[in-house]
Amino acid sequence: MIVRPGAAHVFHFRGTATAVICGLVLGTAALPAAAGDSVAAPAPVTGELPKLTAKDAGTRYGQALGAIEICYGSKVTDKAKALEADYAGAELEDFKTQAAKVLEKWLKVKDCRKQNDPNQCKIIMDKSCLAAEAEIGPAGTAMPGLVEFMKH
Repeated sequence: MIVRPGAAHVFHFRGTATAVICGLVLGTAALPAAAGDSVAAPAPVTGELPKLTAKDAGTRYGQALGAIEICYGSKVTDKAKALEADYAGAELEDFKTQAAKVLEKWLKVKDCRKQNDPNQCKIIMDKSCLAAEAEIGPAGTAMPGLVEFMKH
């Protein structure tokens, strides 16, 4: 089970330790959401965000790639495609490694058919998409403009 910081409840994941591993390895940012999570509306971006480390940018790029795998009507923007060009050498390797780790977690969510309750899988996917839109969508709070989402 996972207790998310700031959450008043505990989430149970049946049949997989993926969420626990994700939380321990990557923290809670950029990970697919757990059922029952509430996703706040994105806060308005009021200024220029600081440049992220290669690992942090890789996390967001992996999140963008994962979102287009799960979220209906989503697509990666040119801004996301250009992220990799900001890094070279060891930083580029850090970027790619982190993006691959995060994408792998999203793909495990996509394949959660093995769960005992398929509705739980749908809820997790929907919450993950809402979180991605809030963080990396057009008005995202973490790294805006990496993914475009179909209007709801």
